[in-house]
Amino acid sequence: MQQIKSVLVVFLLSITWIFPAASQAASMPNGADASYKWKFATLAPRGVGWARQVEEILFPVILKECEGELFVKVYWGGVLGEDADVVAMIKSGRLSGGGFAGQGATLLCKEFGLFELPFLFNDYAEVDFIKEKMQPVLDEAAARNGLKLFLWNDQDFDQIYSTRHPIASLEDTRKASFIAWYGPMEEILLHRLGAKAVSVEVSRAASVLRQGEADAGIAPAIWVAGTQLYSILRYVNPIKIRYSPAPIAASMEAWNALPQKYQNRLLSRQMELQDKFCQGVREDNEKSIQAMLQYGLKEVRATPGNLESMRRQALPVWKEMTGVMFSQELLDEVQAHLEAYRTPTP
Repeated sequence: MQQIKSVLVVFLLSITWIFPAASQAASMPNGADASYKWKFATLAPRGVGWARQVEEILFPVILKECEGELFVKVYWGGVLGEDADVVAMIKSGRLSGGGFAGQGATLLCKEFGLFELPFLFNDYAEVDFIKEKMQPVLDEAAARNGLKLFLWNDQDFDQIYSTRHPIASLEDTRKASFIAWYGPMEEILLHRLGAKAVSVEVSRAASVLRQGEADAGIAPAIWVAGTQLYSILRYVNPIKIRYSPAPIAASMEAWNALPQKYQNRLLSRQMELQDKFCQGVREDNEKSIQAMLQYGLKEVRATPGNLESMRRQALPVWKEMTGVMFSQELLDEVQAHLEAYRTPTP
């Protein structure tokens, strides 16, 4: 017992920098005096991972570049509902914008689903390369939906977690019941892998795992650590089964109401902010995994053969999503960019 407590102390110390107390989190101080006031909502709890990047990286830039004239009030922790609820409130004018998890990104513009295809990317270098090539396409797609895509941030390369047995092969997935919180593409993927899918909203995902209604899930490390699921989970497979974006977007109505000079200043900092934000989130996710491994979570990895079998089994998902979430032309363009990136220069 003493050894377990010692490990727990090490774990808690190791994640303190990731999960500071909410009362210590910075906030925009200009609410009373700002001429433009936005209301945003997000599932992220205040002071945790992604939300910390918003307060420490994004808010100071907004304050400076808009000369204190733009105030953003954020409803943290899903208090206004799931991503779908937030999108509906943006479209109705009740909210000015929001920050979204991977499943919410496709509600902003369905083309985000292309970048969430299973096994599309091998690493973040590929993600960054494709962002550089394709961000204008996503900007245009969001604009057609009445939205200004401001930052294309990362959620994570979501990992596979399980409570009962390691998951490192198709044989393993066929014995597992996965929470399915990510939308239709995830359910199709789980079906292709032979797993049972237990459909849940994000707000119930952790409790479903705790109650034993499901015994596995594909999720980002910060979320797993933040919900303290590490106390019931036994295994993690860091397989890069899915890249998940986490965009920040405003309604075009709110964006266009800003004076042009403020729009220009914010856009001039867009890529810098996006890079800093993503770097911070990636570091937090890695720290979260390492902390959970210290706590006692066991890492399992698929053999090259099992990994290839899982990839082949998942590949038909690409075809099923083509024409539903994105066009064949868009998929071809992304694949051409990736092929060019992966081909060694002579």
